Amino acid sequence: MSSFVTTARPCLRAVLWMAPTLLLTACASARPAGTASTPASPGAAPAATAPVGAARPATGAAASTAKPAATPKVTMATAKDGTRIAYEVTGTGPALMLVPGGGQVRSTWKDRGYVERLSKSFTVITLDLRGTGDSDKPAKPGAFALDTMLADLTAVADAAKVQRFHVWGYGHGAAVARYLAARSDRVISAVLVGTTMGPPVEGMVRDAILGMRAKWMPVIEAQAAGTLDRSKLTPGDIVALDGGIIVSTLMLGSMVDYPVLEPGEIKAPTLWVIGAADASAMENVKAYEPKLKGTAVTLKLLDGLSYSDSFSRIDTAMTAIEPFLKAQAGS
Repeated sequence: MSSFVTTARPCLRAVLWMAPTLLLTACASARPAGTASTPASPGAAPAATAPVGAARPATGAAASTAKPAATPKVTMATAKDGTRIAYEVTGTGPALMLVPGGGQVRSTWKDRGYVERLSKSFTVITLDLRGTGDSDKPAKPGAFALDTMLADLTAVADAAKVQRFHVWGYGHGAAVARYLAARSDRVISAVLVGTTMGPPVEGMVRDAILGMRAKWMPVIEAQAAGTLDRSKLTPGDIVALDGGIIVSTLMLGSMVDYPVLEPGEIKAPTLWVIGAADASAMENVKAYEPKLKGTAVTLKLLDGLSYSDSFSRIDTAMTAIEPFLKAQAGS
């Protein structure tokens, strides 16, 4: 899986980590032979429910003295379709919504130190996208359509009593947030890290997702209609079905239907941040950098950083991004 993921577009590459074995179920031929790691069993739940940056449990002497971390109270916003979206609010100042990438949840921003640093200047809103973390996981066709995903973000803003806000998305979160920056006047400015311009997904990744959708959508529709005959499924398919394939298929499959988004369509002042060592993203940069002139989008390359580095290297990321946010906030 590793070499397949390395060649994938950055916005999808993060999402693919949410359910690697589920994609393999859909189209095993997309995974080159001789990968460096062994995937989890097909029954494993999608990794989107666990934060990538979570601290490891204490061991040894530290384990005997460490106090259990307090569990933060989960606040829920209710989307138009009744789906509950988990979110937290920290700090004071202009509102800044942080949208996690694939395989991440709202606490990932806190675990990496972003919330602590940003909350000194902003009212920071973190959330779990639908289908991940503490948010509801709807299993109906259309549950992850783009308009629905965007409405979730504004529903969280409404619940937090915020009219206008800045938005910072990473990976899949940035792929969604770019459309909000293009369509909603509520967005003051946007930071898009590790995503691309133009089509949301293309090439080999698009083919893999289409294969996954073709295999599982009939099953999903039959289950929604109450007509699914599980006896006709293979044992492996039953394990995948019980392990979260429905939500993963709907979430990934919806991205194929996202429209192409050109830089000129983005209305809010936007900082587009790419790790210069992210080869696939840099191909997209070469195609779209000439189109940025006269748009609201400014490109910022992070020297020597890969896709994952553009999130994990917080000092470098903050040095590049914080001045932009503060300038847009007038502080």
